[in-house]
Amino acid sequence: MVILHTETLKHWGGQQNRILIEAAGLNKMGHRVIIACRRGSVLALKAKEAGITVYELNMVKQAHLSNVPKLMRIIKNEGVDIVATHSSVDSWAGGMAAKLSGRRLIRFRHNLYPIGRDPLTRFIYAIPDKLIAISNTVRDTMTGYGLKRERIRVIPDAVDIKRFSPKTDGLRQELNIPPETIVIGNTSSFTKVKGQESLLQAFNILHEKQGQTPYALLFAVRLNEPMKSRFLSLVKEDLRSRVIFLGHRDDIPSVLKTIDIFVFPSMVEGLGTSLIEAMAMERPAAVSDISTFRDFIKDGVNGLFFRTGDPEDIAEKISYINGNVPLKTELGKNARTTVLERFTLDSMLDNTLTSYKEALNGR
Repeated sequence: MVILHTETLKHWGGQQNRILIEAAGLNKMGHRVIIACRRGSVLALKAKEAGITVYELNMVKQAHLSNVPKLMRIIKNEGVDIVATHSSVDSWAGGMAAKLSGRRLIRFRHNLYPIGRDPLTRFIYAIPDKLIAISNTVRDTMTGYGLKRERIRVIPDAVDIKRFSPKTDGLRQELNIPPETIVIGNTSSFTKVKGQESLLQAFNILHEKQGQTPYALLFAVRLNEPMKSRFLSLVKEDLRSRVIFLGHRDDIPSVLKTIDIFVFPSMVEGLGTSLIEAMAMERPAAVSDISTFRDFIKDGVNGLFFRTGDPEDIAEKISYINGNVPLKTELGKNARTTVLERFTLDSMLDNTLTSYKEALNGR
């Protein structure tokens, strides 16, 4: 089977990670996955490094009409059987190219953003042979905008549990972090809805209330200098040296191993790949109390909830986890168990492949 994935976004996130690990996994299983994505995107770079065939296009809204024939040529020349689209922009061009080429079309949905009710948007959601949501919450959002529940299959994003192993070495020595320092961390992209501002404010509160405990705050995300300065300004001046911005890293398992308590303050989330990766690494996690996380986090069992957007409560939950060593260990171990039960790469690949085969067979 030959599968073409199309993707719009330039930067890196869970959506792009899903495409990449699926492509690498299905290629190993004897299928052929190729990617058509935004020129100069992080996905293009990483896919090439992984030996995946990549076509870089001007994947922007203004180029819809010119991208359709380009994608049709790719479909014909590569003998594509399935076209899988992911974002709004590429779903227009990729969807039309698939249908005009007589190929099966799969539409992935990764987020909770509103779906338009206008005729054109309804059309673009009507033409796929199958719809795949990455979580129950995403599926419920889709049905809330009028899409039929029976058309949507939930296949969550996944983690390669061999790569994300708790036995991985951390980066404390490389980063000169003293052994007594408690490292709080977050590895997701910096956007308003991810809530990192609340975490930075909580960092101040932790030191106000527990000045005797040496905390450090670690982020692994690409930020330009103005953005870094703006976020750092939220932290008291005497604490800024304890905030570590690593930039984009390809050794995320090692970054997560360095973190003692993972904090995920997102206000809106389709699933939360970085959280699932942290859970696979047995990191005890404090997370915002939103419906997406309630689907797989049980409070006090495999994670701890805090009130969404509340720095005081974030600080309190971090302190509570840090002060309770048995709970800290139990949260981490139960978190990995959850990943093994619900979010493994093998399961994601098998379920995705089943959907592709059903689409090919007209089911």
